[in-house]
Amino acid sequence: MINTKLSTKFSALALALLLAGCGGGGSEGYYENGNSGGNTGGSDNAGNPSEVQSLKITNFLLTDSNGAETQTISALGAIATVKVADGNGNPVRGALVTFSGENMTFSTTNSSVFTNADGEASIGVMPTDSNVTGAYKISASVELEDQTATQSKNVSFVKTDIVIDQLVAASTSLVSGGSTLITLITKDADGNYQNNQEVTFSAGCGSFSNPKVVSSSEGNISNTYYAYDAAGKLCSGNQKITVTPSTSPTNSKELSVNIQAATATSIVYTSTDELKIPVQGSGSSSSGQVEFTVYSNSTALANQDVTLSLNKAPRGSSFVSLGNTEDRTVKTDSNGKVIVNIYPGDIPGPVEIKATLPSGFSALAKNITITTGRATQNSFSLSVSKNSLENDKDGDTTTIVARLADRNGNDVPDGTVVNFITEGGKVDGACSTVKGQCSVELSTQNPRPADGRVSVLAYVEGDKSYVDTNGDNIYTPGVDTLVNNIGSFFRDDNENNRYDSGIGEFKYDRQLLGSRLTCGISSFSEPNITNTCDNQLSAILRQQIVLYFADSTATIRDLRASGSSLSFNLFGKSALTTPMPSGTTIAVTPEDITDNNKSCTAELSSGSNPIANVINSTYYQYRLKDCAAGDNFKITTTAPNGKVSNFYVTYR
Repeated sequence: MINTKLSTKFSALALALLLAGCGGGGSEGYYENGNSGGNTGGSDNAGNPSEVQSLKITNFLLTDSNGAETQTISALGAIATVKVADGNGNPVRGALVTFSGENMTFSTTNSSVFTNADGEASIGVMPTDSNVTGAYKISASVELEDQTATQSKNVSFVKTDIVIDQLVAASTSLVSGGSTLITLITKDADGNYQNNQEVTFSAGCGSFSNPKVVSSSEGNISNTYYAYDAAGKLCSGNQKITVTPSTSPTNSKELSVNIQAATATSIVYTSTDELKIPVQGSGSSSSGQVEFTVYSNSTALANQDVTLSLNKAPRGSSFVSLGNTEDRTVKTDSNGKVIVNIYPGDIPGPVEIKATLPSGFSALAKNITITTGRATQNSFSLSVSKNSLENDKDGDTTTIVARLADRNGNDVPDGTVVNFITEGGKVDGACSTVKGQCSVELSTQNPRPADGRVSVLAYVEGDKSYVDTNGDNIYTPGVDTLVNNIGSFFRDDNENNRYDSGIGEFKYDRQLLGSRLTCGISSFSEPNITNTCDNQLSAILRQQIVLYFADSTATIRDLRASGSSLSFNLFGKSALTTPMPSGTTIAVTPEDITDNNKSCTAELSSGSNPIANVINSTYYQYRLKDCAAGDNFKITTTAPNGKVSNFYVTYR
């Protein structure tokens, strides 16, 4: 593919080709004109392709851009011309001539041209790499119908030394963000103008209309320098502009311009997101950052003084460097920015930072809060979407939600991980909090505890609850009081509030971190192992709940109908350990068999129908009206899977 630079040079060669065609030598020119027959001194058959019996190349000539014969090809290019004749020496027109050669780029895309009426074919040739030197060979192959001929010519590549002359800037003193016109002339070592020469522009700071420009008539080049870079960064001080000929990089030249320093016109708080920094010791990131940007008009300005002030912050907070609360003056970076570090203390609250320029312009940081400590013991809770699942099938599910807060009732940091284990079925192993909560799914499957009661334990890194006796919002061993000290823990499968290794209960051993201290009471919701507690704040928090794997066949106990009520207890296990599955419906149908002229009715007064998603009671009571001794009642339960159980009782 012919690049732009070569294309421009080929344009000059094309002009040379045209001018060469207008010269002597009996030629009608490179371009065929009307019906000209070429050289009138030839045979009547000259130029008639259908009558050519053989082909030969009678002349192979290389000329420079001035038309002089040459054997060298420089960066300016050359013109290769061949003359094709038949066996009688008559010129042949319309023959296809194809040129080839190493490190040569030709002026047609396929390197081929047709002969004209004089039997001549000319083509521009440029060095593919103008830095190549040495002896090479250019070849021409001609063909017409089944006739061919080939001829080669030795050539040399020479490097034309290009120099920069008359390098001038229209103005060498520029305002900040200003521009100036740069002009120059390209010449050879002998002082001759050299057109179509590529020149590269560069500067320590700044940009140009075009980084590369090709010289035009009489070697002239012009380009515009801008006193800011491509990213919009303003330049200042003395800047050197370097101009380099692409073919003669050692002949570069420099000029200098002086640029006035930019003036800061504004400062802007450019952090876009709300910043919440966890309090010190929360176990999360111990610092945060905000950003200010200084501008000169609309361009970011580097190396500018900015004074930072901590206007508001909770006690113990610092900025710029850890422990610092005093005003600090810093400089903007290469992008005009000041990055401010913020370090939290032990107390939550809003933070306000002010950034001021020497001129008095200022900006305030917005939406910065120190908040959110680690999860605390008394703010960890579990809830479920339903607690009585169908044991008769695999895959009945419930969602368990863990909710966490810090000592101040704020959300724990997003990404706090809560782990889960279960005595029966299957539960997701962990979840990560978003806005203080996360959830997992538990489903029915093997193993299924015989009593249908499934202990599920959740645990998370956090802090023990304590009474802040001295009011400093920091736990101090020996001064502040732990509310219910916790240490190692276990999953209480048999719900007796103590660890039983004999039945294989899960146990979590935690290493003592400080001095041994008495443990608090172990409960089912917060199991605890005695003699494993210390006097430190950090702990593994835990919460435990029971879920029910209930059968669909109902078991009824304590069924009575007397006075004004019908009552019973309804279970989903014959061992009387679980309620019926959530969603089970209960129907009570009175059968009035007395003749008191009244209709016996029953209305639910205690319990839920259908059975609620979260249920902890098995007791049901119905209020009876107009019933008499001898009336009968049918109690029907229908489990979610359609299983029906019927029970009967007589009113007494």
